[in-house]
Amino acid sequence: MATGTRMGRWTGRVAAIAAIAGMSLAATTTAAQAADEWYEVGAKSGTCRLAQSLIYGAYGDAEICWRGTEVWVRGYIADNQPDGYKAVLQIRYHVDGDAAYHYRNYLSDTNSANGGTSASSWSKARYPTKDLHARACTYSGSTKVACDGTWR
Repeated sequence: MATGTRMGRWTGRVAAIAAIAGMSLAATTTAAQAADEWYEVGAKSGTCRLAQSLIYGAYGDAEICWRGTEVWVRGYIADNQPDGYKAVLQIRYHVDGDAAYHYRNYLSDTNSANGGTSASSWSKARYPTKDLHARACTYSGSTKVACDGTWR
């Protein structure tokens, strides 16, 4: 799907804006807002790229923007198979000064485990951040089933 088409869908998804991933998905990866490292903002700035990820059962994309160590992200996740698993958009990033990646469940398909979509509004990193990547995963309850093998 063309980037312009995907980005154009954001405005039509106001009703689908979901809370950042729920606590049921936090067993193996902390939810982004629960970690207090991201907060919702009205707009983004800087240079942007689109990270698209696809596995059986989930399609996700994240628009990632940055200016130095200021980082913004918004995501879209679709549960595209009636397999009983939830679709989740995960992110990973470095908080400036930390050697290890931080892994977070950014967005969950909150509509159902058998097909549905969710989109988020813009979030901004609370701390200087770099190397943000995203990928689509599937979960059964709080247990990760599968993820795209490549961080985008």
